[in-house]
Amino acid sequence: MDNSQNTEERIFDAAIDAFCDHGYDGTKMQLIADKAEISKASLHYYFRSKDRLFEQVVRRLFSELITRVTGGLQPEDDIETIIRKLISGYISTFIKYKRQTYFIFSEMMKHEKLVDKIIGGVMNIGNIHLIAKRLEAEKESGTIIDISAEHLLVNMISMSVYPIIAEPLVRRVFTMDKKEYDKFLEQRAEIVASFVLTAVMKRS
Repeated sequence: MDNSQNTEERIFDAAIDAFCDHGYDGTKMQLIADKAEISKASLHYYFRSKDRLFEQVVRRLFSELITRVTGGLQPEDDIETIIRKLISGYISTFIKYKRQTYFIFSEMMKHEKLVDKIIGGVMNIGNIHLIAKRLEAEKESGTIIDISAEHLLVNMISMSVYPIIAEPLVRRVFTMDKKEYDKFLEQRAEIVASFVLTAVMKRS
């Protein structure tokens, strides 16, 4: 990796930390430059504006999350395996990248005008469309109930991500300490997968 690539990676790492800690509005380019240990002028050389840097950071993060969630899927997988792998992928990814996931969800809701631009540049977004097509095909073939791919995917994502990003609330409501909550999250993949499969699979 040449010096230019090293600098870009340092900038990305610094920007992710800054945006996750302070949000888009609270992050200044000088803060990112300081974290990356470069001058503000050098930062502007690589990324002309905070908007441009923010777009590329979110796009990269979003792409990495999609890869982690969908990377283990195989064309020959049956629908039950696909659902189990997706849910396991969602939960393990959201746990590992909890801070980044919260940042993406919260900031993209605050800055909706950037969403289309960001999503349009995510090269592997097609993985989600392929999964949606597979779910629709399984519905048409009668393997699963009459539910749209969009509803099914959103249901799986919601049940997977909510306990992770809402940890402070859920822990207090159910009076769990950190160790108990970690155990609770470990159980989620199997519990959510069983719940979804029971709900959508047609049994002969």
